Amino acid sequence: MYSLLSVWTPVALYFLRASATPSPHVGPLFARQIDRNDKNYYIGYHGDDFETPYAKYFNATQPTLSEEFISGLQESPYPHDLTVDISDAPKALNQPGYLELENGFSRLSDGSLSLTIHTEAPSGLTGEMLDWWFSWHTNDTRKYKLWNPGAHQYAAINPIAKEKSSQKSYSERYWNVTSFVDEYIGTTPYKLSISFFEPSLMGFSKENNESGVLGMVSAFVSLFQYEDQNIAQAKQGLGPLTAVLVHQLRRKPNGRGNEFRSRFWFGNLLVAGMSVAGGSEKLAHDLSVHCFNEMSHLGTFLPGLFEEFKMDVSVGY
Repeated sequence: MYSLLSVWTPVALYFLRASATPSPHVGPLFARQIDRNDKNYYIGYHGDDFETPYAKYFNATQPTLSEEFISGLQESPYPHDLTVDISDAPKALNQPGYLELENGFSRLSDGSLSLTIHTEAPSGLTGEMLDWWFSWHTNDTRKYKLWNPGAHQYAAINPIAKEKSSQKSYSERYWNVTSFVDEYIGTTPYKLSISFFEPSLMGFSKENNESGVLGMVSAFVSLFQYEDQNIAQAKQGLGPLTAVLVHQLRRKPNGRGNEFRSRFWFGNLLVAGMSVAGGSEKLAHDLSVHCFNEMSHLGTFLPGLFEEFKMDVSVGY
């Protein structure tokens, strides 16, 4: 079965997903809000982009990859018993100290794929700032490009009700919201739908004083297309055709600053169908580098951006 799946194209994978999940309602408002024409996308800031009030935070300098991260990728893929299955991840990520694998990727025994990425974060970066960022950047491409200037080229959401977008809790502003993005992962552009859900639906903790957890972001990711996803599936865990990401912010165990611990899991049928851009291991490598760059870069500007724009409310286009 896997030998057949290994030569699938993204188009074939798209139709398998479409047959496995109900098609979202696409009405005039949806079509008017989302620009599906990738000829309109571009990397970096051009022209009027520099007139935005937050353009001063745009910095195209790429972070330097850490030695630990490079070593982790070079040794990948790791044996499956060194990584953590998504069902065990909530407990594992809630423990003090580090896991055996903090940088690298591994194919699990069921054929699913796990990625682990560790990055530095400044001590002044808080969970509140992290939640604000995910509530703020999703409605405007120019905001999204601040995060990974060399890879992000489009971002949009469907309009959000004022009652939701003005919630006092930043996290409640973006939970159950799908972010439609186009970004380069390695040299390949991907259309992604990133549907954020409350971490507790999968058992993850947003805060834990004992282990130093300061914040947690979690989402389902759909590749190759823009589609709203049923957040209720979070209670069902990782399916064979789904992908899940989490970004954990916590205090370092040694007390010297903060850190991000990012995790991705790809279902086994999704992994088997990844013939695009060289297969699942190339995607794992390129996505790990992409994640390292953006999470490292986020820490360089988010505290200042938050202080200046924390009262700004994103409500879609």
